[in-house]
Amino acid sequence: MNIWDSFKIALSSIWNHKIRSILTMLGIIIGVAAVITIVAIGQGTKKQMTDELFSTDKNAIDIYYEYIPPEDDPEMMFWEEPELTSEDVQTLSKVPGVKAVVATNQGWGMMTHNDEQGEMQITGVGAEFFPARDIQVVEGRSLYAADNDGLNRVVLIDTIAREKFFKESENPIGEIINLNDNPYKVVGVYESPLPEQFRNKETGEMLMPRSVISMMFGNREIEQLKVIASDPENISETGRRAAETLTAVKGLENGKYSTNDFEDYERELNTMISLLTLLIGSIAGISLLVGGIGVMNIMLVSVTERTREIGLRKAIGATRRKILLQFLIESITLTSLGGLIGIGLAAIGSILVSEFSPITATVSPLIVLIGVSFSAIIGIIFGLLPANKASKLSPIEALRYE
Repeated sequence: MNIWDSFKIALSSIWNHKIRSILTMLGIIIGVAAVITIVAIGQGTKKQMTDELFSTDKNAIDIYYEYIPPEDDPEMMFWEEPELTSEDVQTLSKVPGVKAVVATNQGWGMMTHNDEQGEMQITGVGAEFFPARDIQVVEGRSLYAADNDGLNRVVLIDTIAREKFFKESENPIGEIINLNDNPYKVVGVYESPLPEQFRNKETGEMLMPRSVISMMFGNREIEQLKVIASDPENISETGRRAAETLTAVKGLENGKYSTNDFEDYERELNTMISLLTLLIGSIAGISLLVGGIGVMNIMLVSVTERTREIGLRKAIGATRRKILLQFLIESITLTSLGGLIGIGLAAIGSILVSEFSPITATVSPLIVLIGVSFSAIIGIIFGLLPANKASKLSPIEALRYE
């Protein structure tokens, strides 16, 4: 009798004792389903926390200038920060791992339109700002590179400013507003990316080309510089690479560009998620152990029930090895089926968790493979004792068994 015949006998035995087989597999099913679901939730939680901690809005990588006094004059304190340009922004956007670059400056101005007026917070941006910060333009258009290069007097106002300065039926696109006694053309309305609690709820905010802000207020064209990593998990490495590139491009001698180091936060996050997953997974692993003991118990019962069958097979030439293999295959089949059902339940559970909670549970193919393999190993370990007992039965005693 070959392995395929043993496998068919194992399936037949499981099918003939359906209720008993299901109850036997229950521990394996629950254990595998619990382990895979817990790991999937852990992976989903890690991804969500990573996205929240290292997302575009909350954690773009700040690049700042750090002055280093010359060795021959360590007490020298008078220094000037290098001036950044649009060409530097283009250079950084080509650095490997950089998804986008956000370069801005700031200003305040008194906006007047019709009979309304109010002090506005103005952010100077370039065309790259809109896709980088995922700005939603609800009316009109965003800013173009030509607006920045040509010092175009155009602005975008947020939805709060639109509501204050324009009637609901009035189309603000193309209207001329007065800002610090200078005319500007409204080309768009956008939804502010700032959290509601940080917005100027009285007058709103506006965006304009940063080159125009520099001309209006006499400040630098780029006062704040951030780069956004394409992969949040490599944020520290990407930030260092961008800072080193900018330092080299500017040819700095008594200074360098630096970034905040997020590696400690990343390690703490990974450690916390791993420990939590391990703790809960260990509890679920106990279910697998209990399930394995149940398999061994039922296989011992099966050996007792089939004593005469074993004796008959030995009498017609079945070797001890073949008897051992038959019962091992039956045990492995039983636990593997339980593992497959557990994987199916884990997949359904992960879908439900993703549907009804903010966490997107991620079922890893590697974890599924480990689940099936672990189930088979349990079948081998807890099936060895019953299979060994069956293989050692004396043919004469087995045939006499009532």
